[in-house]
Amino acid sequence: MKSQLKNRFSEFIIRKTLLNPEERVLVAVSGGLDSMVLLHLLLQWRHKFKIILEVIHLHHQIRGKTADEDAALVGQFCADHKIPIHILKHSVVEYAEFNKLSIEEAGHLLRKQLFEEVAAKNSFDKIATGHHQDDQAETVLMRLIAGTGLQGLSGIRLKNEKWIRPLLFATRDEIRAYAEKNNIQFREDETNRDLSILRNKIRHHLLPLLKNDYDSTISAHLTQISGILEEWDTFLNTEIKKVSKKYLKQPDENKFKVGLPFFHLYFSWIKIHVLEYILTRLNQEKVKISYNQFSDFCYWVENGNIGSQFQWSSRIFSVKRARSINFFHSELNSEFSELIIHEPGKSYHLPNTNIQFSFEEVSKKNVRFSKNRTVEYISGDKLIFPLKIRHWKAGDYFKPLGLTSTKLVSDFLTDRKVGMPEKQNVHVLVREPDIVAIIGHQISEDYKLTDTTNQIYRLKILKEKK
Repeated sequence: MKSQLKNRFSEFIIRKTLLNPEERVLVAVSGGLDSMVLLHLLLQWRHKFKIILEVIHLHHQIRGKTADEDAALVGQFCADHKIPIHILKHSVVEYAEFNKLSIEEAGHLLRKQLFEEVAAKNSFDKIATGHHQDDQAETVLMRLIAGTGLQGLSGIRLKNEKWIRPLLFATRDEIRAYAEKNNIQFREDETNRDLSILRNKIRHHLLPLLKNDYDSTISAHLTQISGILEEWDTFLNTEIKKVSKKYLKQPDENKFKVGLPFFHLYFSWIKIHVLEYILTRLNQEKVKISYNQFSDFCYWVENGNIGSQFQWSSRIFSVKRARSINFFHSELNSEFSELIIHEPGKSYHLPNTNIQFSFEEVSKKNVRFSKNRTVEYISGDKLIFPLKIRHWKAGDYFKPLGLTSTKLVSDFLTDRKVGMPEKQNVHVLVREPDIVAIIGHQISEDYKLTDTTNQIYRLKILKEKK
């Protein structure tokens, strides 16, 4: 029979070296079951571990009065036990809209950002969260369903920089039993019942099915697997440093060279990480590559001609040499990022270029099709303003005229034999999330004119006279 959760909690912290004497620990407490139990357990052991505790709570400004009640519960608990508390208020909805994220993803990223800022400002050594064994199982299943690699299957990290998860050994049922036995008050978040969220569907449907019909200890098994893969991931990161030192050269800040033998000697995981490291350095912000993009690149490495190019984005491309693959960052001819078309009937100018264009509504009798790619006619039946014009980027895809399937913009331009530097300065017309047209090249099949088209727009591109 398992020992009490309180003792197992202490043993787990000691065995995994999660806390050290005199450390300042910031405990993330939402007011929910898991975080309230975590705080209660840390209080029981803080004198033994000789740690200093403070609490942080984020008011998401989503659930109105219930969110206020969450903050009040956490605040009262801290007042009763004389624990300093940091209560932050920030709109997750606004953050999600600004960064074009789901509410769940926005909440996760915002908490991480704000909590790390408070931890740095107040010299905390650790940030503790209440993630447990069932959370880990849900995460692994969710990533399996979505499609992931080795890193994704390592799930929620037990230790990741300042972040620690001291409850990762316990199940949700064990944590609930501890709360009931110790009369710990907590709040139930009603959004946890929203089955439109994948994690909730896994929590309430898939995981119970696996536990009841297949293996009641599935959460423990998935947690063990994620722990093994986390160790494997850490080991491989050390290997990557050795590999990079041997095969990776950086002649200047806008160029990397990788010896061809590297692509034949190592397996996918290491190659993907080295590629992402190179692209991140060249791009000067985090880059993640899809498996399809990686597969296309590997095929090009094996079958591409010497001197041929592989386009990662509008700014970054690779060139195949006899003994290496070279990676380049080429500055765009303009610093233009995007331009918004709020309404038709106006002329626009792309900043820092000599390109101007008009976007206006026309009648069917004024449509004049030709091979001139500076004029395109677009069905307005599906268009919703505002529209965007921006540079194309890695991962962009659209449905070429005449086809029923989509194609990467990069592949389309390559097939059209659009080379550098023209390729890096191609623009696209976007009605989120669709690419309506690759300007100067082709419109999307979904926005072509048909016999039933009611509204027609003409996009006309001009060069300014110098």
